[in-house]
Amino acid sequence: MRNSNMQSGIVCMRPVPYYSKLLFVLLLYAAMLMPLAAGAALAAHAAQQPQQPQQGLSPSPAAGQATGKQGKAEAVSWRIRFLDTAIVHGDRVLLGEVAVPLGDMPEATWNELSRRELWPAPSEDGKPVNMTRPRLQEAVMRTMRDLAPYCLFPGSMALQRGGYFMDKAEIQQLVERQLATHLASLPGEGQLRDFRLPQQVFLTDAAQELELEAPRKITPGRLSLRFLVKDLDGAVRQKLTGSVFVDCWLDVPCSTVTMNRDDLIEHTKITHKRMNLAGLRGRPWDGLGGPWRVIRPIAVDQVIYQQDLAHVPTVRKGGIVTLLYMGPTIRLTVQAQAMSDGAAGETIMVRNLQSKKEVYGVVRDSSTILVNAMH
Repeated sequence: MRNSNMQSGIVCMRPVPYYSKLLFVLLLYAAMLMPLAAGAALAAHAAQQPQQPQQGLSPSPAAGQATGKQGKAEAVSWRIRFLDTAIVHGDRVLLGEVAVPLGDMPEATWNELSRRELWPAPSEDGKPVNMTRPRLQEAVMRTMRDLAPYCLFPGSMALQRGGYFMDKAEIQQLVERQLATHLASLPGEGQLRDFRLPQQVFLTDAAQELELEAPRKITPGRLSLRFLVKDLDGAVRQKLTGSVFVDCWLDVPCSTVTMNRDDLIEHTKITHKRMNLAGLRGRPWDGLGGPWRVIRPIAVDQVIYQQDLAHVPTVRKGGIVTLLYMGPTIRLTVQAQAMSDGAAGETIMVRNLQSKKEVYGVVRDSSTILVNAMH
């Protein structure tokens, strides 16, 4: 007799045991981990293999000490600095002629490297050539690629075959020697600064010399310079220019109070301050002569310039004076009015208060104007 469940069309399945499900999950997890484990094994194998240097970039024997056991540039304790000016002597430029070592480079290493031939020397003796920084770097990469990472380059390099050169420091010393006498003639303490000079001057041989043309006059401020390269017979081969700033420190008079037009200069109104004449707009008053009066207002602490002062006149404009007519047989006096200021001995115009006639006369003193009777 059949089961009643079969009669109803329902088939009963036997439940799957628990351990079978667990086995299925473990197999699936193992399948996922296998590719990762294989990749890790390959990476570990590759790391154990020795590194092969790139073709064409292997260091030279002389540079081997610099690159270290693993070829790392950071292990280098020295550098090669190329000069901005150099003299070469052969047909090809040697490293030792155009560069110097910096840092802890062994002497034997530099002795070997300094003999390296780089590029062809200038074709003509005594004719300097310039190499820009990119051009210099390109030449170094072509001739000593193994050492290029350890080189320091200037903005440009000037080369000459044969002869010698004066650098900027030597040119500055020449200027200081030549201008020492001129500085001593300044009214205060003279100093030189802000030198603007040629970076170098090439000379073809020891018979040539660099000469500084002596300036006719030296004044505080920017001073133009002119250099001449001369042969032994005095012939000028080259002209160069430069400049230097001249300071002149001096104690100058300054006002302690505000002074207005026509105020008299008195020492109680004056103090002195140390200033650089190169920064002043004119010649300060030297404190001599007088008496002086102010012709332009002067503020407190302002420098008293010579052009701001004038002598106190013997006769003031508008003042009443005695007009004295003098002649061989006549002497006449009359009251007159001065039409302008005047110092003793100066000729000014006066107006006769009786006739209203204007005449010229010579100031004799503060109250007398002398007129020739023939006028």
